[in-house]
Amino acid sequence: MPTNSSKAGLLVETREFLRVLAQTRDVESTARQLRDGGLPQRAWETRRTIVDFIRRRLTSWQPPDWALQDFIAFAQDSASDALKAALLLHACRQDTLLYDLVQQLILPRWHRGEVEVRPADVQQFLDHAEPTHPEVSSWSHETRDRLASGNLSILRDFGLLQGRTDKHIVAPLVPAPVIQHLVRLLRAEGLTDQEVPHHPDWGLWMWEPDHVRRALAALGTEEVPWTT
Repeated sequence: MPTNSSKAGLLVETREFLRVLAQTRDVESTARQLRDGGLPQRAWETRRTIVDFIRRRLTSWQPPDWALQDFIAFAQDSASDALKAALLLHACRQDTLLYDLVQQLILPRWHRGEVEVRPADVQQFLDHAEPTHPEVSSWSHETRDRLASGNLSILRDFGLLQGRTDKHIVAPLVPAPVIQHLVRLLRAEGLTDQEVPHHPDWGLWMWEPDHVRRALAALGTEEVPWTT
C-alpha cells in the first residue's frame, strides 16, 4: 500500500517539525516534543500519528545530514515555495504510485495542454496499472477512492495542482536552492553532469531537459528566479 496517500501535505505541521529540528538537532527529540504538545491538535494520538507520518516522509530514506539541513532552510522560506517544491520531489520519490501518477498521468496531460485532473482520471490510471501492478486489484473501492482523492490533495498542497474540487495542473514555483538540492541528490546517486538534465525527477516539476539546462546555466551566472 502506498505510504503517502493517507495524509495530505501537512505543510504547516512539517514546517513546525523542521523549526523544532533546527533547535534540537535531533529527530527523536523533535518528535517527542511535538507529540507532547508542540502541535495544535488536541488529541495526543492525533499528534503522534501526524508526527510519525512527517518523520517517515522526511527521514525514512535515510537522508544525509546536508539534505536535512536543506529542509530546515527551506522551511524558513516565508512564502512556502521552497518547502513545497522540495516536499513534492521527496514525497513522489518515496511513493511509487504518486511518482507514477505524476509521470504517467499529469506530465503527459501538461505536455498536451490539458490541465484538468479529476479523481476519476486517477481511477482510470489505476485500472490501466493493474496488469503490471496486480496488487491494485485487491484494493477495495473505498481504498481506491481514498488514494485518488488523497494523492491529488498531496499534489495540490505541494503546488503542482490548484483547486479544492476541480483541480488543475500548474507548474510549481521552484526556487534556486531547491534546484541545487536536486542536482546534489542526483550527483550523489552517481549521475554525471551530462545525465543530470535528463533524469525523470525533473518532470515532477513539469520540467523538460531544455528547461533544466537553462536553469542550471543560470545557476552558474546569476540567481535563478522562482521559475515556472
